[in-house]
Amino acid sequence: MDKTDKKILAILQNEGRISNVALARRVNLSPTPCMHRVRQLEEKGYITGYRAILNPEVLGLSVCAFVLIKLERNTRDQAEAFERAIVTIPQASEYFSTAGTHDYMVKIYARDLRAYQQIINDKIATLPFIDDVQSTIILAEHRTVGGLCAQG
Repeated sequence: MDKTDKKILAILQNEGRISNVALARRVNLSPTPCMHRVRQLEEKGYITGYRAILNPEVLGLSVCAFVLIKLERNTRDQAEAFERAIVTIPQASEYFSTAGTHDYMVKIYARDLRAYQQIINDKIATLPFIDDVQSTIILAEHRTVGGLCAQG
């Protein structure tokens, strides 16, 4: 991967709907070689997809929280059971396996604090293999402009 590939990735990460012509112009390539590079980056797995970033507030979801979850025993069976359960909760937008004091971090969206508390109490804390649940409510969501390609 060279500097041009990194620049392509950085632009696509922040502007996924940019046209190939505009992208080519920004990285000083003609459109055909630019499209070829993007396809190679997709084929090599650098780009795994293109998504729309939705506005939670417009969707009526005013509460966002990260929920830290510790399993009773971090065994394969409990981890698989947790992962099967968490994907059935529509308010859980993402989850991550973590190392440290907790085993998972889950990003939850809810319409209000009462709905959020209900998700925690009725859908997460009641799972039989949960040892600890801690929450951090997000006050504001921010995005960086650098993205992953700014790292190297």
